[in-house]
Amino acid sequence: MSAQFCPNCGKPVAPGAAFCASCGASLPGAAPPTFAPAPPVAFAYPPSFGSVPTAPSPGSQAADVRALSSVQWAAIVAIVGTLLSLVAVFGTNVASLANETDTGGTAGVTFSLSALYVLIALSVAGVVFEIVEVLLMRDAFQTLKRIDGRFSTPSTLALVLLIAIVLVVVAALGIYAELFQAIACAGAGNPIPSSCVNAGTLLGLIGLVVLFAIVAFVGYVGVLVGIWRLGTRYDEGILKVAAVLLIIPVLNFVGAILVLVGAHSALGRVSRRHAPASFG
Repeated sequence: MSAQFCPNCGKPVAPGAAFCASCGASLPGAAPPTFAPAPPVAFAYPPSFGSVPTAPSPGSQAADVRALSSVQWAAIVAIVGTLLSLVAVFGTNVASLANETDTGGTAGVTFSLSALYVLIALSVAGVVFEIVEVLLMRDAFQTLKRIDGRFSTPSTLALVLLIAIVLVVVAALGIYAELFQAIACAGAGNPIPSSCVNAGTLLGLIGLVVLFAIVAFVGYVGVLVGIWRLGTRYDEGILKVAAVLLIIPVLNFVGAILVLVGAHSALGRVSRRHAPASFG
């Protein structure tokens, strides 16, 4: 193949070149350069306001159903436990547990073993119902915190409440043990003199009960915050009202009923929202 030269400057050029490498002149007979078209640029437009929101994922639906079911059962346990406590308190003369006596100028206290047994039974039943209730509420918060971070703190405080309840029970058992020991020292049915009571141990145990009860109250407030946030998540005002009533000793029974009603209503709406459409 013969050498090619630039007609403008006379310098040699590479075969098939379109321009001279020395002077930049266009070479005759060269094909015009081709340019590949640039790929189209995709533009992401922001969603318009008022658009229909996407449906929650199946995992979110399952979490909602499980959490609301746990809340319903927790409310049922609370209602039954409160009813049993009311029947036991008003049907049993717990006030006869201790009576002051004065025998031969010596003051003392006489404890009724039967009333003490009733008090222990009431305490055990109340603790069992309370633990089951808190476990169910914590299960609800634990389930929801995976999809809604607002329930992380209520879940933690519900665990604090459970631990505090156990510690209160341990301290209360110590008080009962001291009472039985004092009764055994004095003899059943006899006044208990001060010499049969270890006042330091008894006061220490009572102080622990008070301390753990304060911690339990903090955990209980956390549970109430979780119930309030349930009302916010599911747009159930009745759950918010229940959260307020549950902190009032006289109205906590009504609050438990409202929790049951609110959770049932929210569960029904969640189920209907995800129900498959029927044709025909």
